[in-house]
Amino acid sequence: MKLSTRKWSFPLALIALLLLVAAIIAAQVLGSHLAASANGPNHGHELGQRTKLSGHMAPLLKKYKPMHASNGQQTLNLAISLNLRNSSELDALLAAQNNPHSPLYHHYLTSQEFAQRFSPTRQEVQRVTAYVRANGLRVTGISSNNQLINVSGTMENVERVFNVSISDYNLDGHIAYAPTNEPSVPADMANMILHISGLTNAARYQPQLTALPGNTRQRHQGPQGGYTPTELRTAYNVTPLLQAGNDGTGQTVALFELDGYTPSNIDTYLQQYDLGAPKYSNVLVDGATNTPGSGAVEVELDMEVVSAIAPGANQKVYIGPNSDTGVIDTYNKIVTDNAAKVVSISWGLCEQSSGDAMLDSLNNIFKQGASQGQAFFAASGDAGAYDCGDNQLAVDSPASDPNVVGVGGTRLQLSTNGTYQEESVWSDPTTTDRGPNGVGGGGGISSHFSRPTYQDGVQDNANRTVPDVSADADPQTGYSVFATGRWGTVGGTSAAAPLWAGIATLINQHLKEQNQPTLGNAHTQLYNLFTKQQTAAPFHDVTTGDNLHYQATQGYDLASGLGTPNAWNIAQDLAATNNGDGNGDGDTGTTT
Repeated sequence: MKLSTRKWSFPLALIALLLLVAAIIAAQVLGSHLAASANGPNHGHELGQRTKLSGHMAPLLKKYKPMHASNGQQTLNLAISLNLRNSSELDALLAAQNNPHSPLYHHYLTSQEFAQRFSPTRQEVQRVTAYVRANGLRVTGISSNNQLINVSGTMENVERVFNVSISDYNLDGHIAYAPTNEPSVPADMANMILHISGLTNAARYQPQLTALPGNTRQRHQGPQGGYTPTELRTAYNVTPLLQAGNDGTGQTVALFELDGYTPSNIDTYLQQYDLGAPKYSNVLVDGATNTPGSGAVEVELDMEVVSAIAPGANQKVYIGPNSDTGVIDTYNKIVTDNAAKVVSISWGLCEQSSGDAMLDSLNNIFKQGASQGQAFFAASGDAGAYDCGDNQLAVDSPASDPNVVGVGGTRLQLSTNGTYQEESVWSDPTTTDRGPNGVGGGGGISSHFSRPTYQDGVQDNANRTVPDVSADADPQTGYSVFATGRWGTVGGTSAAAPLWAGIATLINQHLKEQNQPTLGNAHTQLYNLFTKQQTAAPFHDVTTGDNLHYQATQGYDLASGLGTPNAWNIAQDLAATNNGDGNGDGDTGTTT
């Protein structure tokens, strides 16, 4: 039997149609693969569109070119900042808390109440943690307010998960890594995430202090020159508060620090000036230790200046790593602990060294602190109007944050009997260790934050301006300190900030004893004292000098702010004008 094969045949037109359909299908498949590749790495169940997270590129890095890809095997420790909920409601609450005519005036939230109303939800945290875990990163912590998720992993894995390239840069001889593009995440997560800290180590926060050479001795009464606690108290009229029994007892000051200190140095200072027993304790963040390093002088200066003004106050020294992640975690710890109503900050960074998203992440943390009645006092920088250390006008972060009181610097002169004589804005164009223009009190116009309402009618710039207030900072009229095992004289706005923090602590104690609400987020009260006629003058108006660019004038200016403190007058004016609820601190337990 002969087998036969059946020959199939189609019309040519039908064959052409089938070939065309096949080509279209192949093109669609190829296109989808190319789109997935362009949108980021293949994450299994995370296929689909990705959205860039803007604001991670620091403006200051734009003048540098990346050298090459960084070492992908090094470990990165990240903090993923999540967006707050109900942000408009939060802004309205902050305004009401500072409005004397509002029933919510100085009625502050607890940290638990803030979390319930404004923090990211548990579902959002779970979504983000599930994503990073599924893609090989390790979740090392979740903050109690759900704002921060800490993760770690190799750089190459971080690059893959967030579709970001990280390269090394030569920053004028300092090698650092930073992203060359904005990171991205799956589109459904984009509205949850504000910022990813730790993608760069280019920015190192600096202590805002300036020390005199060791062989320089001043006329003032410190063992190696420098103003003593008694001289500082007299100059800024703190003594009447102390005589009234307001030494800070029952109050707590938080100190934000990025280095350690030697307790015996603090104890020597306390003994020299008869300031009582030590009242400090440490809160260590992200594995930091109290190991003194190159920034120990700053930490010891802060602790000693607070002790000089408020010797009875407890000091909680928050120590974190000097990195973007360490900085944001340490601030968040201060706020979520909510153990201190006054916070002193002497470390800063010029605004252009941070991306917009980092500044916004910090602002969310400071907003929580403000809603809880915490007052932040931050050094405004020691490079005058040129905070980035170049020839461009710039201001310092976090002093430029609208929920932080920026503290500028002056040169304080006392009369022969030790009383206040005069002040001028601190600047010295001959000392160039901070930049080519010299050193001086920081001040100017923020490039990121718009003008807050408390500055309406005070300054006419569209953006936030600093400083808000000032105090002695010139090392030639500096502070007596015992640091790193010896006596010396130190200046800088990082001395002015803890001085203001100490004064605020005494004022809080005084107001509480008068059954008046405490300072809380201090801006509105300070500016109200300036704009409205007071019984006693709350500030010394600094009208001479400049900060290498902005000139001091009568009234508010970008060199000295509102002026320097008359502590007793501020306390008396506030006690006469505040409308408290009778509980002394403004907390109500619940706020709606």
